[in-house]
Amino acid sequence: MRRVVIYAMVAVLLSFLVAGLNAGCMAKRTEVSGAAPPTQKIPEAPIVTHGPKKKVAVLEFANKSMYGRDRLGPEATDILITELVKSDAFIVVERGRLNKVLDEQKLEHTAAFDPATAAHTGQVLGVNAVIIGSITEFGVREEGVEVLGYKKKVQTAECTVDIRVVDTETARVLYADSGHGMFQYEIKEFMGMGQKAGYNQVLADKSLRAAISQFFNNVLSQLSNVEWSGRVANVQGGQIIVNAGQITGLSVGDILIVRGLGEEVKDPDTGLSLGRAPGSAKGEIQVTEFFGDDASICKVVSGYGFAIGDMVKYKSGGQ
Repeated sequence: MRRVVIYAMVAVLLSFLVAGLNAGCMAKRTEVSGAAPPTQKIPEAPIVTHGPKKKVAVLEFANKSMYGRDRLGPEATDILITELVKSDAFIVVERGRLNKVLDEQKLEHTAAFDPATAAHTGQVLGVNAVIIGSITEFGVREEGVEVLGYKKKVQTAECTVDIRVVDTETARVLYADSGHGMFQYEIKEFMGMGQKAGYNQVLADKSLRAAISQFFNNVLSQLSNVEWSGRVANVQGGQIIVNAGQITGLSVGDILIVRGLGEEVKDPDTGLSLGRAPGSAKGEIQVTEFFGDDASICKVVSGYGFAIGDMVKYKSGGQ
């Protein structure tokens, strides 16, 4: 009887050994995100834009979960910024410049999910839209088994990311959504061979990426609908310098409409800014050449009274 038991134990050990060798004692990663495909790659959507590229700023996401308080917000922000830049449809404010301006103006880096504050921040940055977001849920759980030297552990990270796209000119929320992401990391070990279990930063990155992938295409679509605007940076006689140029997507010959800035309108109930009312049209200018890193020199086509800070809108391409 004892010999039979020993043979049975050896058979079990051999079966686990074969399973461990077949698995290669390597980690297996599985990504899941609702109806999204198993492999969480941010989907690429064709974005059709006309005229100059809109300027966009992504404020640091707030982390409302109890996990990774100093890491998750910046990580989610970087993921979204990277994908927006890869789309090549917008000009995204670089994180270093954004943080420098916010520090100088003593503005909140997260805008506390307040669209009015986000719009004001966007106006200071000179962008057309601001994206604000928060991580409302994040958690990691572990499950595992251990039998006769064979170990398997599965780490599962789940998160929920909320997002809002705010038009800086009107302070209107153009789009709001939530995405849920999950990522599993499976580790196998046999008789001390294989990858050791432990926390992996991949858990956070992949689950956040899975959540963002659920609404990313809609964000691109809403941003493409934002009306582009720029500012008059300087007036020198008959020359008007605008703070947008070749990088923004302007072309020599483009016609721009110049409008004065209207008064700031505040909500009578909350006292929060609703943005600026449209100012009166002053005339039209035409791009003649480019200036500096991303600016244009324009000539006056019609109108008068142009001043620094006036708003410019895209009318039509050059003839």
